[in-house]
Amino acid sequence: MENKKSKREVILQAATKVFSTKGYHNTRMDEIAIEAEIGKSTIYEYFNSKLQLFQEMMEASFQIYAQKMMKNRTEDLSFEEKFLLLIEGHIQFCKENKELTRIVFWDTEIIDEDLKEWSYVMRKIRQDKMFEIVQTAIDQGELKPIDPKLFTFIMTGIIASLWTPITLEDWDVDAGQLAVEITDIIMNGIKA
Repeated sequence: MENKKSKREVILQAATKVFSTKGYHNTRMDEIAIEAEIGKSTIYEYFNSKLQLFQEMMEASFQIYAQKMMKNRTEDLSFEEKFLLLIEGHIQFCKENKELTRIVFWDTEIIDEDLKEWSYVMRKIRQDKMFEIVQTAIDQGELKPIDPKLFTFIMTGIIASLWTPITLEDWDVDAGQLAVEITDIIMNGIKA
């Protein structure tokens, strides 16, 4: 059983590498098999189709991302502290997992309808969690009464926009320092 799990992980890692460089549509299963150093038929022992492999790889990617983002217990933290950790975790994830980042934030827009729907659901879950954090901060008086949905869109937009320069342009930035700067701008504004 352990052997099957490790082979499955090897396939998922190879899929991540190939999908992130070639995209979903341009990737062939035999390319993943070559990268994993296994036979193509072995992939089909674990995954019924390229779509299923991609979906499971994406789900594993989202799990890694979520774990990185929420590695610290945040219940007792202020909104500002949570936001800082969220930004820092996102930046660090992008720096440490460039191949996964390309897939999580880039390739999902050019895939088939089933995968688009699945990706939308995953994004909606993350967005709902962000909304909950914002609404709680408003309810507790940490944030002024603002439209929590609009602020959630703004926050997720900021977070999502960071992956491009970090992943595609190799922007070498200190995650903690950048998180502090972004948090300061969000919490204190840009007005002199």
